[in-house]
Amino acid sequence: MGAAAAAVAVCGALVSVTGCRDAGGVREEGTAAVASAAPASPSASPPAPDAHPLGTGRSADPRAADAKAAADVVHLVQRDPKVAQDIRDSLVACPAPSAGAPARPGASADPYPVDPYPVDRRSGRLTGKDATDLVVNVSTCADSVGIGSYVYRRVDGGYVNVFADEQPPVFAEIDDGTLKVTHQVYEPQDTVSNPSGEDVTTYRWNGTRFEEVSFSHRDYDTDDGTGSGSHG
Repeated sequence: MGAAAAAVAVCGALVSVTGCRDAGGVREEGTAAVASAAPASPSASPPAPDAHPLGTGRSADPRAADAKAAADVVHLVQRDPKVAQDIRDSLVACPAPSAGAPARPGASADPYPVDPYPVDRRSGRLTGKDATDLVVNVSTCADSVGIGSYVYRRVDGGYVNVFADEQPPVFAEIDDGTLKVTHQVYEPQDTVSNPSGEDVTTYRWNGTRFEEVSFSHRDYDTDDGTGSGSHG
């Protein structure tokens, strides 16, 4: 089953959060403008006009610095016009679990909570050997279902949106200099927590944009370690 069918199957679980989008919600972009976010610490040189500067100030408490960095990423996504409006609207802090309820995976009880928002952020080299790129995944609070994955390229002290995939369920990560995007695949009888398989698409930066270099599919219950339906 392809990505379009997977999106239809899982749509019922997501409709209250993001609605349902048509398949093909991948944008592989070059330098794309993003909105200005909350004021951040000054950088050494002025950022490019279409780049968003994240905070660079130092803090005596590393926990506070990490929390500030996480907040900057949330503001970046919330004010990025390249991110679908419904995702920006739904990006709010996850409620604290009620007494006796299990905590959300990764949630912190620290006085400087880093991740009250359902956002996974990681940095690495995707667009060049000297690049420091940012991969951001947005998910739902209740089920941790990925609803949007983005790549921000660092340009002149700021970040520019160069890739977006908003076809849930989705998760993007850096894999040996390439961008690996995974969509879980659902059959009609599957629950959100128990997909039948996954589609994995690998992209590589060609100097101006990300281009697909490989695709593979595997079924969780029949996978022999080699996958099926791959090309690239």
